[in-house]
Amino acid sequence: MDTRRLAYFVRVVDIGNITRAADSLHITQSALSQHISALENDVKTRLLERTGRGVEVTRPGRSLYRYAQGILRLEQAARIDLHAGNDTPAGLVTIGLASYSMAPGLAVPLLRMVRERYPNIHLQLIQNLTVVMSQAVLLGQVDMALIYDPGYVKGLVVQQVQEADFHLITSAKTPPLATRGDAVTLKEASRLGFILPNELHTVRRITEAAFHTAGLHCSVVAEVETGMVLRDAVVSGLGATVLPLTAARTHFAPDEIRAYRFADGRLRTAMSLCTPEVQPLSEAAALVADLLRTLIRDQPGTAGRREPGVAANAVHP
Repeated sequence: MDTRRLAYFVRVVDIGNITRAADSLHITQSALSQHISALENDVKTRLLERTGRGVEVTRPGRSLYRYAQGILRLEQAARIDLHAGNDTPAGLVTIGLASYSMAPGLAVPLLRMVRERYPNIHLQLIQNLTVVMSQAVLLGQVDMALIYDPGYVKGLVVQQVQEADFHLITSAKTPPLATRGDAVTLKEASRLGFILPNELHTVRRITEAAFHTAGLHCSVVAEVETGMVLRDAVVSGLGATVLPLTAARTHFAPDEIRAYRFADGRLRTAMSLCTPEVQPLSEAAALVADLLRTLIRDQPGTAGRREPGVAANAVHP
């Protein structure tokens, strides 16, 4: 299978329009169409359906798209590795980072450590849903993923690296909810509107399950995946959210929010580092994984106690 045609196919799917994809690839529309047709002949199935507004991906096309991303990443990794010298570790290392977690806050420190210690390692950081990232590891789209614990997944090695209690996060502009320090009940919290990720996300599932168990309703007023949008919406007072304190430090400045423990409900989960079970990590990926574990180990613990430096109704860096 021609990897160049796979790359063209991925670009068309990403853009959703052959004409615009051809422009971005600096080739003619007819040439790109011929490459897609040749790829469809290779796999003996239709991958795209042309519509008046662009293209829609068929079911086989979605399957090929997932595998193509892994194939193209491996090709890029091989090129970087082969062109590097033998004296220092080199290669492409791709890491998936869970949204609504402490993982994005480790991105810059990890990048700094890699640049300082292993300048020939090319680091690629991707943020997405846990359910997507666990599958991405299996498909070879990423080398490893730091995500909310997915439980047992066949083909994955899941190493729990940190536990955290979720906290209620509200804007500092809103009146305090608690009169007894930094704790609120689920009933008090149920009066709020929540900004959360979609229903597949671990944070959403754990939050709604806790309210349901207490016989309460969790009112979700908006679904937001992007960290910057979440920050701006919560700070503006458009809704509350639920995060571990380590994640709150990543998204918010100390004076922007109030953070509350749940007095009558334990909303807890674990962060896990997921790697393939069968395919061993490359030398470069293994080195980066060790750096990532070191960064996580140096994070303040959150399991079953208040973190050092966290005052009532405030989050400090």
